[in-house]
Amino acid sequence: MDVPPLRSLLRLFDRPRAETAPADAPVRTSEAPEVGALLGASSPAERAASSGLLTVETSLSAEIPTEATLRVFVAGADRPAMQRAVRLGPQAEQSWFAIHGHLAPNGPLAVRLALVDGKGRTLAERTLTLQVRNEGELAEITRESLTRTGAPLVVDRLDSGLYDYADQTLTAWYDRTPDAVEAHLAMLAKTGQARPDEIAALRHFVDEGYLVLPDVVDPKHLKTLNAALDDAVAKKIEGYEWGASQRLHNLHLQYPAIRDLWLHPKVIRMLRLIFGAPGRPCQSLTYVFGSEQQYHQDTIHLTSFPQGRMCGVWTALEDVQPDSGELVVFPKSHRLPRIYMKDAGAAKVTDDWTEFGDKVVSLWTEALQPNSRKFQREIYRPKAGTVLIWHENLMHAGSIRRDKAISRRSIVGHYFAEGSVVYYDSSGMPGVLYEGELPA
Repeated sequence: MDVPPLRSLLRLFDRPRAETAPADAPVRTSEAPEVGALLGASSPAERAASSGLLTVETSLSAEIPTEATLRVFVAGADRPAMQRAVRLGPQAEQSWFAIHGHLAPNGPLAVRLALVDGKGRTLAERTLTLQVRNEGELAEITRESLTRTGAPLVVDRLDSGLYDYADQTLTAWYDRTPDAVEAHLAMLAKTGQARPDEIAALRHFVDEGYLVLPDVVDPKHLKTLNAALDDAVAKKIEGYEWGASQRLHNLHLQYPAIRDLWLHPKVIRMLRLIFGAPGRPCQSLTYVFGSEQQYHQDTIHLTSFPQGRMCGVWTALEDVQPDSGELVVFPKSHRLPRIYMKDAGAAKVTDDWTEFGDKVVSLWTEALQPNSRKFQREIYRPKAGTVLIWHENLMHAGSIRRDKAISRRSIVGHYFAEGSVVYYDSSGMPGVLYEGELPA
């Protein structure tokens, strides 16, 4: 088994921040003007009705260093749903918190932020109006679970321990028993929701942990996609240097061709069949050359609740050649136990991945090695325009680039089922979904 060296996954879970505005101009409404406190805050949910976690980004500062408390009040409540101690200074402190939107009614939601000092004086405050939209069966069962288990309304750190992953009633249809799977596929066929070729692809997804859709991207679109990638390389976006395995983040925000791929109707349709709900993209990663990324499961990085509501989507922009650092998948490995940070006893990652490698990657290795015959590596060499969709828990990797001159142009997107909670267990950060219109 080729095992590339452990590579940093730090930016794997980057959120598409350019989709969100920075914290609005800070507001000073102080009962202690000598402090000069400023409070800025903004949320994507101010501009578009949003599902799942509603993230609020904050910017806090004060002309005179001051110990204070940030309090968050939701829906006009007198008691704060969250409060945390902060030390204010001239340098603005950027931070965030998130609201479990499932626990709020659909529609406008008032969120008041207040900075108070040790004497209870208000240093600064502001109110945001967020738009909540959680609709559909998945949103409803998620809401019921969060309510039943007493999940907090507001959080500033996310972890799998907040959610009831042991509840088997929340299991996705494709993770259920063979009889339940076949009953679901029969229902899709009988009701005309899926064609025979789609049923076959879904069955392969259930059995092997992935499915392949050939000829999704037409030659004209491929040409514009590769032109966009050429432009990004020429401009050295993110400091890219030719030949590097570096990924480029969220180029869909800059290039219409990549955004069109991100929202490709054929991909969105298949994800809807998988999830039983709309699949909303979270981010995009673009590669010129192979990633050589260590084998891993996405579950711990791109995390959903209920589990199983995330899929990776990998699109080839050229015919993939041998020795180019091809993608490697381990069929059926999606049936391995899911691993979360709490299971590994690992602290959330900020910028040092040493403990993650020692504790989490070692668990992945232990899971694969005794089952090397059961989970044999499969090298993936698709034609340009082919799309691969994989289960969140499928073990996969980037193989070693044996010929450094051969490119492996590709784009990866990660998609979550609308109605789920979206976060990054490895970092404790919230995810941000595209909340715009999806193709029919």
